[in-house]
Amino acid sequence: MSTTRAVKIGLAWISIAWTICYLAFGLIPGLGPTAMPYILHMNVPMENIFTIGNFIIGLIVWNIVVAAGVALAGLLSEYIKD
Repeated sequence: MSTTRAVKIGLAWISIAWTICYLAFGLIPGLGPTAMPYILHMNVPMENIFTIGNFIIGLIVWNIVVAAGVALAGLLSEYIKD
């Protein structure tokens, strides 16, 4: 699989995962305060931060992180052989 294709698949995957998680935490009352201690391994006060701007910023940030990670993995797989 080419690195470009792997990056596209990674971006599609994280976009879907981010959207599902954002909707779940935004639409299900009590999910945030209940799940955060297990997700972050600490108690974090949860306030209502669910806005369209936060959704878009999060989507952009996570897409950049995943694209960089997948591209780095593709680059390293080209240079590191068995």
